[in-house]
Amino acid sequence: MKIGFRFKKVDGRKFLLEGRDVTVARSRFLREMKRRKESGQKFVYLDETWVNQNYTVQKCWTDLSSQQATGVKPPTGKGSRLIILHAGTEDGFVNAELVFQARNDGDYHEQMNAEVFEKWFRNQLLPNIPPNCAIVMDNASYHSMQQEKYPTSSWKKENIKHWLIENGEQPSDDLLKIELYELAKRRINNMGKKYKIDEIAAEAGHKIVRIPPYHCQYNPIELIWAQVKSYIAKKNTFKLADLKILVQEAVNNVTAENWKNAAEHVGKIQEEDARQDAAVDKLVDSFVINIADSSDDEFSE
Repeated sequence: MKIGFRFKKVDGRKFLLEGRDVTVARSRFLREMKRRKESGQKFVYLDETWVNQNYTVQKCWTDLSSQQATGVKPPTGKGSRLIILHAGTEDGFVNAELVFQARNDGDYHEQMNAEVFEKWFRNQLLPNIPPNCAIVMDNASYHSMQQEKYPTSSWKKENIKHWLIENGEQPSDDLLKIELYELAKRRINNMGKKYKIDEIAAEAGHKIVRIPPYHCQYNPIELIWAQVKSYIAKKNTFKLADLKILVQEAVNNVTAENWKNAAEHVGKIQEEDARQDAAVDKLVDSFVINIADSSDDEFSE
């Protein structure tokens, strides 16, 4: 029996298999983006990326008679790494480029931290964007430093209870720690977490819009980074000094039209996903109702 579902690849995701929290986050994001677009608000898209000193194309021409690849053979290993933090609108990059060399002692995510991000956000991004923007970014930990610490399961029972009292709750003395923690989670849900960057943006007249988890395809800058890295890969000399210059060249090579096309492409993906969410919601709701009706009929007999 056919019930109307058809498997289709949508950026590696299958809507029907997603967690409920991801579905809810996506639905809220798409609805907010649509509302802000319809109001004519300007969008700023930001993100970080990185490029290794020995970054190069993954494929090259091969002489079939000799099985020898033509082109420059890259050194072994990845070499040093540059971290790039930038932002743009559909009109192009804004004047907020930050490029710095990562230490060779760990994951670059540890070096792209909340302190670095906040300093860049205050001093380079905010002064160089139009007023009243929606700033679109992902949920990286350094984007989401909380204004205050919220209870976790590792907190002591008395500390959780004290936090609840400070936030207007009156937990009874006989509650177990796990019950206090559940009460705290419900309280946090009702309050909504407050993030430092959101407050900084609001003070400057802007609004942060966070992309739902696992949906980086909703950020046009991801397409721009792909273009930047492609340019670097084709021209890289595997020298760090040249790489720094090459990064600047690659960024300058991105045009306003590239940004406009990327934003339009992402906009179409968002519209299609919103339609698919609505279709799945309608179908699942109808399917559940039909089953319930059938069950009721069976029992009524």
